[in-house]
Amino acid sequence: MTPADLVLLPGLNNTAAVFDDVKAALPDTLRAHCPDLPALETVEELADQVLREAPARFWLGGFSFGGYVAMAVLDRAPERIQGIALICSGPAADTPAQAAKRREAIAGARQGGYLETAAASTAPFHPDSLARPELMARRRAIVRAYGAQRYIAHCLACIARPDRTGLLDGRRPTLLVTTTHDRVVAPENLQRLAAAVPGSRLETVAGAGHLLPLEQPAALAAVLARWIAHGDAS
Repeated sequence: MTPADLVLLPGLNNTAAVFDDVKAALPDTLRAHCPDLPALETVEELADQVLREAPARFWLGGFSFGGYVAMAVLDRAPERIQGIALICSGPAADTPAQAAKRREAIAGARQGGYLETAAASTAPFHPDSLARPELMARRRAIVRAYGAQRYIAHCLACIARPDRTGLLDGRRPTLLVTTTHDRVVAPENLQRLAAAVPGSRLETVAGAGHLLPLEQPAALAAVLARWIAHGDAS
């Protein structure tokens, strides 16, 4: 049996390495592709890059900022997407307050404060994760590899992205994944979205904050595998 192709897109402050343990936990029935997202300033440009490298048809998952890119991929090539998963993410545009906060962050990064600020932030984590030094070390390494240039570009892409909620119309399997302790993308946002999207599947993972792929990779892999198996059988 040929494995199903799954493309996973990383979030803000993350390289593809955020999915390393998720990939390792996926069953042999899935073949994961985890591209890095380069320093491009619109989600549309990033979507075009993803589509150039992706298989002809594939399941698509986007974590946080990667979900914004995933929605642009769906917009550009719906015929290639077998199903879409938004992981601690959503399809809406930034609010004015969110955009203003990002502009402040961009200004700080341009003044040289990116690495210290991003690596020191505890908001994305479940409280228990903060007591895992190996996890914190991996996070710092990923942030360092990601870098200020990419951060600035991706913040600009966040600000410029449109609302693509209407693309989640129930025409393909849709998975919405949240956690019990996400302080970045509120679980209630995903719950409301699940109620509005026909046929969507909502999964809540315990023991994780926003950084689900790092904090609970095996649980995320299991959720993705179940969803794709169910979709393939439909």
